[in-house]
Amino acid sequence: MTRHEFIAKIDAGNDIMFECDGKSFTILGWYENGPNIAEQETEDNEAVFKDGSELLRSYIVNGKTLDERFDQIHITFCS
Repeated sequence: MTRHEFIAKIDAGNDIMFECDGKSFTILGWYENGPNIAEQETEDNEAVFKDGSELLRSYIVNGKTLDERFDQIHITFCS
């Protein structure tokens, strides 16, 4: 999946589950105030963004943005 496709799925309201740098995450694209992301099992590091682009540019996983780690993202579910 390309960055553009990933962002488009978030912006379309899809749920996405993925692994990155040893952690598992869930994105709820349909969340009322914008896409919501958090670690799957602990719900730690929860954040809400205005759209998928901002989420990719701003959400930090172990010191780097998701955009910087995009090649490390392994999608495990996408509705």
